[in-house]
Amino acid sequence: MILPNTPLRSFWSILQLLLLIKVRLIESSSEDINTDAALFEPSHPVRVLGPTSFPKPTDLLELPDAVPIVKPVHGQHRKDVDAVFAYAEGYDLQYYLHFVGTLFATNFTGDLVMAIAEKRLLQKDVLEYLTSIPNVVVYHSDMDCYASDHVTPEPRRVTSQGQMDIFQMCHIHDVYGWVDPITGEVLRKASDPKEARVVATLRYDWYWIWLQHYQKNSWIMVLDARDSFFQSNPFQNLPRRSDPNLASGHLYFFGENANATRLGKSTKNRNWLKNGYGNDVIGALQNKPTICSGSTMGEAVAMEQYLRALINEKDETSIRMTGSDQGFHNYLYYTDKLANALAISSLTVWEQGKGIINNLGALRTMTLQEWGNFNMTSGVISNWDGSPSPVVHQWDRDKDLHRYIFREKMKSMRQKWYAENRS
Repeated sequence: MILPNTPLRSFWSILQLLLLIKVRLIESSSEDINTDAALFEPSHPVRVLGPTSFPKPTDLLELPDAVPIVKPVHGQHRKDVDAVFAYAEGYDLQYYLHFVGTLFATNFTGDLVMAIAEKRLLQKDVLEYLTSIPNVVVYHSDMDCYASDHVTPEPRRVTSQGQMDIFQMCHIHDVYGWVDPITGEVLRKASDPKEARVVATLRYDWYWIWLQHYQKNSWIMVLDARDSFFQSNPFQNLPRRSDPNLASGHLYFFGENANATRLGKSTKNRNWLKNGYGNDVIGALQNKPTICSGSTMGEAVAMEQYLRALINEKDETSIRMTGSDQGFHNYLYYTDKLANALAISSLTVWEQGKGIINNLGALRTMTLQEWGNFNMTSGVISNWDGSPSPVVHQWDRDKDLHRYIFREKMKSMRQKWYAENRS
């Protein structure tokens, strides 16, 4: 269509130019996405000579041979299956329906292991739902917590918005102890030997405890529950080995979008690294892509060593900030501190949108529809090659996806559950 030389024609020309710029921006972003691998190389100026084996969390106890003694309130671990671990304290029922429901809808046959709030803080119907699902193992997260002075005992806090206080410092006592080697009777329980810590850091102790129940060749995924869901079975097509006593295994990390953010560009990531390790480390790592600590998986033998290492970073740095586990996670990788760990035979970092778990949080310069990751008609989130992402993480950062999940999927799942269980 040819328009006369009018204001309408000028408007049409400007609109075409804007569309051309936007298309080139998306094409440029797609090209950049294919060339990010080199950015994930460890940083040699801050390289650390790590140990061949990191200390166990129980090594800080006053006597040797302590073991996890805490028991689930529901379900049993099956040692020879894969497992998803999630710390899921204090959410409404709809979040559990979405996370748990989408996982088992993929024909996943392993264990889902979750820590939920103590009984008095549980949201309505949560325990009833979780205990009705086969292969779900549930622990109550009973903690001894403190007021803002970190000394005065105070019950687990709930904010005015009804959410758990993520900044409160807590201990977990009586999860370790000493048992009779013949009868298995618990002879003595142990107090938490570490300083109080926020639950985002404390959850890794839970993950390490749970992992002791699985064979070394099982695959384990640790994942944020509130903002994740599943589109296909994430444990399909993984490299499998039949030896349940593997000496070493594979470990998978998952990056955030390297074009949208870097460790030095993000205020939170920069502060976690700066407060934990100082200016020299953040100076060396500021241009590195962020690797997400809320989504990690690997063979159990490798995951066990990784969890030891991350818990040890808290012990060494004493940083108390909520979210500092992501600082530990990136430090461990970019300083090569895990390189000598004998239990980790390989460590692969999957770029955003190219692996099993798709971390969406950094993609905020455009909507996911504009990026081409979200099909509003089908509701499917895709990797950059167009295939559906097996696991979607950080779905709540995009307004269109948030609206779709919260107003359509969660609402329908909630209505269906109540219709089937309260009719």
